[in-house]
Amino acid sequence: MRKYICEGLAKYLAKEYKPWHMPGHKRNNFIEDVEEEADIDMAAFSTLDQKDMEWALNIDTILGLAASIDVTEVPGTDDLHHPEDMILKSQQQLSEIYGSYASYYMVNGSTGGILAAIGAVADTKKGSLPGSEKTAQIIIARNCHKSVYNACQLFGLEQIYIEPEYISLKAPASCDEIKGHKASGELSSHIYGAIDPEEIKQLVENNPNVVAVVITSPTYEGVISDVAGIKRALEPYKIPLIVDEAHGAHLPFIEDLPPSAVTLKADIVVQSLHKTLPSLTQTAIIHVNNEGLNAKVKKYISIFMSSSPSYIMLCSMEQAVVDAWNRKKDLQSFNEYLKNLYAFRNSLKDLKNIRLLGKADNYFAYDESRIVLYGDITGEALATKLRNMGNIEIEMSGINYVVLISTYADRLEAFKHLEKTIKLVDEQLCIASSTQTSLNIEEIKKREFKIEELDKLVGTLSQDNIYVYPPGSYIVAAGEYISQEAVDKIGELMASGKRIIGL
Repeated sequence: MRKYICEGLAKYLAKEYKPWHMPGHKRNNFIEDVEEEADIDMAAFSTLDQKDMEWALNIDTILGLAASIDVTEVPGTDDLHHPEDMILKSQQQLSEIYGSYASYYMVNGSTGGILAAIGAVADTKKGSLPGSEKTAQIIIARNCHKSVYNACQLFGLEQIYIEPEYISLKAPASCDEIKGHKASGELSSHIYGAIDPEEIKQLVENNPNVVAVVITSPTYEGVISDVAGIKRALEPYKIPLIVDEAHGAHLPFIEDLPPSAVTLKADIVVQSLHKTLPSLTQTAIIHVNNEGLNAKVKKYISIFMSSSPSYIMLCSMEQAVVDAWNRKKDLQSFNEYLKNLYAFRNSLKDLKNIRLLGKADNYFAYDESRIVLYGDITGEALATKLRNMGNIEIEMSGINYVVLISTYADRLEAFKHLEKTIKLVDEQLCIASSTQTSLNIEEIKKREFKIEELDKLVGTLSQDNIYVYPPGSYIVAAGEYISQEAVDKIGELMASGKRIIGL
């Protein structure tokens, strides 16, 4: 019999791609410290070449080491659902570190935390709205993760959408400028900007049955909203604010970057530790700053989280948070990472065909640890060039941009290699003809599919959720009528090479 997953993973790892994506540990130090190979069934890997075989041996070794600490709820350990000893002390320490009312480990990612958070706010109001027959409402940002939409459906909440404006992208200088031609101005984008507190306030005033507001900050692309301003706008109405801060787990620790929603006292904050801290995939924390919601949050954590939580994940989360906290207390500890990050960002200022997203006037704040590259080229094409020319594995691609995740686990040599690769790609784009690289949506549409078939969807009722993953935000949710705007967005995404789920 074959070990298909282990074998496939070994083949992938043997290619030595450079991980500019989650998880935040970037696989550093995982193999270097493994010196003795486990006793494995060599026949299981008979189809692998020598380099793949070395990784297969390491995978079996690591699995064996992980199994040695894979315990369960027995005398001498603790129970995550009813902690009384080591887990209780660790979660109390979490609350102390973050300054929250309470913080809880999640072993099923931010998705479990989002479900618990929305369950808590729905539970507090359900069945007690004025007139009783009225449906509870929830304001959610249009770019929220699919778990938010799923939670709303699960708890029967009417969704009131707030859709931030797309940010404008300054066009690259382009190679034409070298020849004395004028640069092209701006590029369109599907990168959302920040949420406006005044728009939130207006929606609350117009919808009296709102039980909560949910926003994503920072976004996948690093855009941060005015959490404090939104919180102030909601206070007179006693409406809680839930912040999906899945991509901001590092913000409470690196003071050069914008403050975390936990620090700004959003009522509930959910963070994916594995995205930007050195923690294993599927690890997250939910923070509660509203004492009145705490019991409900605990109730729904118990409902949505596995009754067999992994001690491997728990150890990973605790280690990541304590390490980040110790680095924060050592005031010099993040300096090397920030120096490398800012030097890298500065080194890309003179590119001709690729630009780097950064601080701008049309959103509240920006997380500069996030690396977003864009240009007059499809995101998929740019991702392919980065992979082919430098073994760079990105986090995700959009219509005309790519997202890379940097963390403090990235070393100087990684930044230097990325810089070199981006400059090589930029130079190649100067040499290549515009027909090979330019993002000509209409031409690609004609070549790839019949746009008139897509146009037939306008005005129809969607039977399924339509989205691209990542990032996992719904373009159209099940039960919604499909607008021309949504069809146009789907067309652009398809034309740029993205796979649409649910279409």
